[in-house]
Amino acid sequence: MQSIAFRQNVFRRTFQLTSTRLYTAAANDSLHNRLKADQKTYMRGRTQPDLTVVKSILSDLIYLNKSPTPPATPDEGILTILQRSIKKRQESISQYQSAGRQDLVDQEQKELEVLNRYMPTQMSDDEIRDEVQQIVQNIGAASIKDLGKVMKAWAIDSSKADKKKVSEMVKSVLDAK
Repeated sequence: MQSIAFRQNVFRRTFQLTSTRLYTAAANDSLHNRLKADQKTYMRGRTQPDLTVVKSILSDLIYLNKSPTPPATPDEGILTILQRSIKKRQESISQYQSAGRQDLVDQEQKELEVLNRYMPTQMSDDEIRDEVQQIVQNIGAASIKDLGKVMKAWAIDSSKADKKKVSEMVKSVLDAK
């Protein structure tokens, strides 16, 4: 004869195995999941430079989510972090090149390549120019004084085109008029 405790334990185990978890919200976004999966892969493969970059992105994301104004979506936060990190790496590369430290330049370029893997595809200069010309025609911008209006009308996400590059393109289009 089996004890009551044994029967209850069997019931608990079978219930735990068949129970499913229902979520009211979607699980983490795809970019976050990709970063976590890559972190595991890099840990198993012991690829240190890639692992360091991915860990720093995830760490920065945690700090960003705990900030007083967290991003609306996790992917938006990750893209913000990626853009900041890319700018930092590019500045470091230029400083290291002026100092003649090729070893550090190589290291920063490897990290920059890892960061660029997670960025969405960037718009080409021709695509940016076409979009800017269309906005200038729609708004009726005539001079460089209308730069702010054109930039305000720019509706494309900053992750697909760098705002600095867009601003330079707007200036060149408005100067040509």
